[in-house]
Amino acid sequence: IDLSSVQIKHGNELIESMGLTNVTLLEKDIMDIDDDFGTFDYILVHGIWSWVPNIVKDKILSICNRNLSDRGIAYVSYNTYPGWKRLEQMRDIMLYSEKQLKSQSLQERTVYTKNVLKLLGETMNMDQRSQERSGYKIANINTVLDSNDYYVGHEYLETFNDPVYVSEFIDRAEKQGCVYIGDESLEKSFITWLNDKVVDNIKALANGNHKDKEQYYDFVYDTQFRMALLTKPCNRDKIVRDETVQKDILDTLYFAAPFEDSLGMPSEWTDTLRITLKQFMRTFQQFNVQDIVDYMAEHHPNEEYNKDRLYVQLFLLTILGHLRSYAEKYEKLPFVENVSYIPERFIRYVSTLIEGNGKQYMSLGNMFNQEDPTVDQGLLYVMKQMAQPTTRDELIKILDETLTITRTKADGETFTVPSEQYLDESIKHLVELGYFRHQA
Repeated sequence: IDLSSVQIKHGNELIESMGLTNVTLLEKDIMDIDDDFGTFDYILVHGIWSWVPNIVKDKILSICNRNLSDRGIAYVSYNTYPGWKRLEQMRDIMLYSEKQLKSQSLQERTVYTKNVLKLLGETMNMDQRSQERSGYKIANINTVLDSNDYYVGHEYLETFNDPVYVSEFIDRAEKQGCVYIGDESLEKSFITWLNDKVVDNIKALANGNHKDKEQYYDFVYDTQFRMALLTKPCNRDKIVRDETVQKDILDTLYFAAPFEDSLGMPSEWTDTLRITLKQFMRTFQQFNVQDIVDYMAEHHPNEEYNKDRLYVQLFLLTILGHLRSYAEKYEKLPFVENVSYIPERFIRYVSTLIEGNGKQYMSLGNMFNQEDPTVDQGLLYVMKQMAQPTTRDELIKILDETLTITRTKADGETFTVPSEQYLDESIKHLVELGYFRHQA
C-alpha cells in the first residue's frame, strides 16, 4: 500500500510490463488499516517509518502487531542515531539551500541541492584547515552525490526525517504490543563476533539487557541505519538472546556467498578446513554442512579437523554477511543445446529494468535475491535470442550478424569481442543468475 497515487501508478506500470499476477498495489492511507484488512505472515515497511509523523509511526507499529499472523515477522527500517547526527548536516544544508525553490518539483529541488553540496565539497577541498576539520563531511557529501536522485530526494528533502536511537525504537514497538527479535543485519544484534575485550565492555555496560546491548553497540560503532524484525507477543519465549544456534538448525540450511562480497582470503586462513570453505564460497553456489564434510572426506581423507569449528565458522560468516542462508536448495541449470531456454517472465523482468524505468525503483537480482548490477543491454539481447531452445552455432550466427561488442583495454585501445567469447560469457552469466529452464 502507498498513499501516493503517482507511486502506485508507476508500480502498476512495472507490474504490467513484467507480466506479474501475484502482486497487488493499493492506494491507501496507513491510518485506515484495521483488523478487517487481514493478517499476514510478513509485513515489510521499508523507507517509511522515519519519514512520517509520530502518530503514523505508532500506527505502523500497531499494524505490525494486530495485522501479523501468529507466526509472522514484520520488518521495519529506520534511520538511527548516533550515526545519523552526522548526516543531518547534509539534510540541513540541502533544506537551507532549497528554501527559494519550494514551488518546484522534488526532482528539480534534488538536482539543485546536490549541486549546492558539490560546490561546498569543492570549496572544502580547497582549504587544508577545512579538510582537517571536516574530512568526514566531505566523504558524506560525496556519498550523497554518488546516490541516485530518487533516493536523495526521499532521504534528505522530505518534510519528515526523524532518526531515533535503537532503544527508543524498541520501547515504542513494545508499547504497541510488538516483541523485538533483533536486527535483520545480525552483526548489529550479535556482539560475540567482536574482539573479546570489546565484548566484555559492552556486556558490562548492558548488564544482561538485550536492548542496552544493541544501544551501546550503536554508540561504539556510530550506527546510522537499522532494519528491525518484530513479532507478536505469543512468540516471546521462542526468541533466544544468548547468541547461540543449535547445530541441527545449521545442518538444515544452505549457504551461499553474495556476489558483492569482496572478502579476500584472510592471512590466518591457512588450515585445510577453512581453505575448503573458502573454495565453496568463491563458487557463489549453494552448499551445506554435509557438502563440506563430503569434500573433506574425498580430497583430504587424512586430515583431522573438529567439525564444531566448521559450525562456528559458518555461523560467524553468516552473522557478518559474508554468507547468506537459505531453507531450500535452488538448482542452477546448465545450458544444453536444443533443451535450455529463458522463460518469457525473466526476459520481461530484465527488459523492464534495462529498457524501461524499473531501475528507478528496483535493483535487478538473481534467483537467490542477490543484487546483480552487471546485467546490461547486451545480456538482455542474448536472453531474447534464447526464448526458445536453440544451438550454440545458431546463436553465434545471430550475434555475428546483429551484435558488435567493443571493449577498452587498460591502455585505452578498443577491441571487438568475438561472438563465441561473448556468448560463452553470457551463458555463464545466465547460469549464475539461475534463469535457464529445460524443456521437457
